[in-house]
Amino acid sequence: MERKLLFRFSFAAIVVLLTSAFVVGQGIGDRNRPQGLGSYRITGKIYLPDGRPAPNIPVNVVGTETPSSTIRTNDEGEFEVSGLGGGNYTVSVHTAGFRNENELVHIEGGGPDQRFSVVFHLKLATEANPILKDVPKNAVTQYEKGLEKATKDDMKGAIGDFDAAIAMYPNFAAAYYEKGAAKLKLNDLDGALESFVKAISIKPDYTDAKYGYGLAEFQKKNYEIAAAAFNDVLQERKEMAEAHLNLGISLFYLKNVNASETELKTAVATKGGEKLAIAHLYLGQIYSQKKQNADAVKELETYLEMVPKAPNADRIKQAIEQLKKG
Repeated sequence: MERKLLFRFSFAAIVVLLTSAFVVGQGIGDRNRPQGLGSYRITGKIYLPDGRPAPNIPVNVVGTETPSSTIRTNDEGEFEVSGLGGGNYTVSVHTAGFRNENELVHIEGGGPDQRFSVVFHLKLATEANPILKDVPKNAVTQYEKGLEKATKDDMKGAIGDFDAAIAMYPNFAAAYYEKGAAKLKLNDLDGALESFVKAISIKPDYTDAKYGYGLAEFQKKNYEIAAAAFNDVLQERKEMAEAHLNLGISLFYLKNVNASETELKTAVATKGGEKLAIAHLYLGQIYSQKKQNADAVKELETYLEMVPKAPNADRIKQAIEQLKKG
């Protein structure tokens, strides 16, 4: 198994880029719900390195003014902690065989009921990661320093460590990949592409690097290249809902609406894809173009149900009314 993308926005970045909202489904955190603190929720989903949801994983949520709450993911890898007030929270995942993961969540407070979503892609611990098998120990140590800085959003520092690791071991595919991930998060798209290409040249079956390459090309609006990359990823991971989604969006911009519709519907139907609100937004636009007004209304209303506070909500409501009028 390969490591999943270090940049946890692998798919989420595209969603945030297009909608400024990311929705995750209900978990089982209410059994550990803090009482009487507020009306906010932190929801999330955890994936295993091979892309499958991670069930029964302990998640710890600690707030500045909230007692520590430990919950476990459900069968779909989802969790939820509700009844939270405003403040800063640390969401941590520490489980045997995988690297520790932490995510900071700031809740401003003072507003209506809201949920804040996080996504974790678990990474194998160094000793269990086959991609590091032949890498010299000193290079692995430097690489791990980079990973640690990246988890703290110190991407420039992380890149320095990955470069140092590569200097020690020039064929360090994972270090090139993580360097690309960090550069992508810094919006250095050309630098990210260069690193992903190098990782793939060293390890041709490096699916995560291919996915990262597709995301970088997507952000450069090179949709034809991005579509080819996502299609390549799907040859290896047919059940990767995010890849179907991003392929569908790329095809939409390439004006291949029939193929786009197929991929977006596949994304929603794939396990975990039921949470991909943005798929409904694009399906709504496709059906609107096809003059299938009833279907367009259904998809756009579904999108608003999933993302009621979307920044484009008012415009979508207006579009729905126009579609209903025919």
